Amino acid sequence: MRRRLVFTLLACGLSWGIIAQNDSRPDYVLPLKIKPVVSGSFGELRSNHFHSGLDLTTNGKTGYRVYSSDKGSVSRIKVSSAGYGKALYIDHPTGHTTVYAHMERYSDKIDSIVRARQYAEKSFAIELFFKPGELPVERGEVVGYSGNSGSSGGPHLHYEIRDKATQRPMDPMLFRNDVEDDVKPQIQGLKVYTLSSESSVKGKPDDYYSPTVHYEGKFHPKGWKQIKAYGKIGVGVQVLDYLSDSWRKCGVSSIKLYANDTLVFHSLINQFSFAETRYLNAQIDYAEKISTGKRIQRSFVLPNNRISINQKANAYTIEARPGQIYNMKYVIKDVTGNTSELNFTILGDDPTHFTEHVNDMKVLKYNQSYSIDSLGMKLEIPKNALYENAELLMHRNDTLIDGLLSSIYTIGDSHIPVHKYMTIGIPVSDSIKHLKDKLCVAGVTATNKIYSRGGHYKDGYIQTSTRNFGRMALAVDTIPPRIRLRKAPAGNNYSGRSSIEVLISDNFSGIKDYECLIDGEWALFEYDAKNSRLTGFFKNIPIKSGKHELHVTVKDQKNNQSELKVPFTL
Repeated sequence: MRRRLVFTLLACGLSWGIIAQNDSRPDYVLPLKIKPVVSGSFGELRSNHFHSGLDLTTNGKTGYRVYSSDKGSVSRIKVSSAGYGKALYIDHPTGHTTVYAHMERYSDKIDSIVRARQYAEKSFAIELFFKPGELPVERGEVVGYSGNSGSSGGPHLHYEIRDKATQRPMDPMLFRNDVEDDVKPQIQGLKVYTLSSESSVKGKPDDYYSPTVHYEGKFHPKGWKQIKAYGKIGVGVQVLDYLSDSWRKCGVSSIKLYANDTLVFHSLINQFSFAETRYLNAQIDYAEKISTGKRIQRSFVLPNNRISINQKANAYTIEARPGQIYNMKYVIKDVTGNTSELNFTILGDDPTHFTEHVNDMKVLKYNQSYSIDSLGMKLEIPKNALYENAELLMHRNDTLIDGLLSSIYTIGDSHIPVHKYMTIGIPVSDSIKHLKDKLCVAGVTATNKIYSRGGHYKDGYIQTSTRNFGRMALAVDTIPPRIRLRKAPAGNNYSGRSSIEVLISDNFSGIKDYECLIDGEWALFEYDAKNSRLTGFFKNIPIKSGKHELHVTVKDQKNNQSELKVPFTL
């Protein structure tokens, strides 16, 4: 596929040394006492980030005891309706921080501190920091119970080990020998890239993807061992891993590429920093992932890919010339050393002349900032927002569709990843200016479905910050959120219940905040954003048996407000 991208490859000299697994590593207690089964590995490729720990399955249940890996003291507690949910951070004398996330609840001594702060701030979502030694814990002490809080996709414990000084996450498997893994990485496919206007693969100017087959102990491209190519060529590999007793797809630790027995590329992910995790979108073929869902890891480095996992990354590309032979080999390992190989050959082909397609689209240089005023809309792109030079597509469609109050603006190509936030401003016409406080920037899909991208009114525009190109327009949100009780008992008599549950939802801009009062006093209701649910556990609410009134107020992002008042008996 001839992409709207201009490649300018450069060397990436960032490097981190291999962390060897040896006897000097701390002997940490496993945070769960059930058999460790990993459903998500360190460094696994996720949306816009690398996975920063291990996901340990909990048999589809919540409530398993979570144990501190070693003695230390709590340094941080964060409670959120999304993200890590209920998370706990413990600093250890070994120089590490362990993290326990998506928990259902904390241990009693920790929970009492959390609940006191929640009532003091009148907020479910809080973040606490502690001085060294202020809240000590012992090795193997119960610090919480496994759950499904935050953005968790099912009951499990997310477990991390970080370097305490830098807070860089490290692969917990480097500290363990009790997690079974005898499964080799599975190499699913190979992609060959044409990286210049003169390049070709199999006589065509397009990238070429091939699934792989396994025989003779190695992986090979399906249907061929030798592929003809000319010009500047790059390659990438699609790979995943499994651990013993688990069907969950995980990631690999090391990818090495050899050309004629010379190591030309090596990525190793045993630690990284959160500041660089979004560079995953440069490490993978982002356009392929958006188009087909395949996560192909490049073995060449884009100019603005600054991630430190590339141990040897000399912007390696093949300069294929007629008759030249490149015997290529991938050696791919998981963290426990299980190894798979992919062998293939690139044969230099004769050049093929292609018709150049000339267009007048603006080429954005990745290392420059831009302020663009075009077609009535405004676009601010900061320096290093892109991973490489790219052509900017801009278009306006004045045909209105249902639910939209403006033209549809096509801004860039949604297949091009963006690293830093851009600012987009869509003009507000005089006819809808009276709605300015209720207007949002709406994303518009290929099938004309709309969703909110947020935004606020400023100087005649609705402005929003985004890290995604695409189709956008203006839409209005004047409809307040919906509130209703969930599975209320007959007569709202909760005397036999441990909690009261409320469902809240919004049709467009999303929930901004909520407040729950019982008999006029603030009450702690936990917010599960993924299930649109508020839960008030009676053990956490200072009320006695008898008749009460629940008053729930919910606002959306455009300050549309709904209220629910219901009597109940406890």
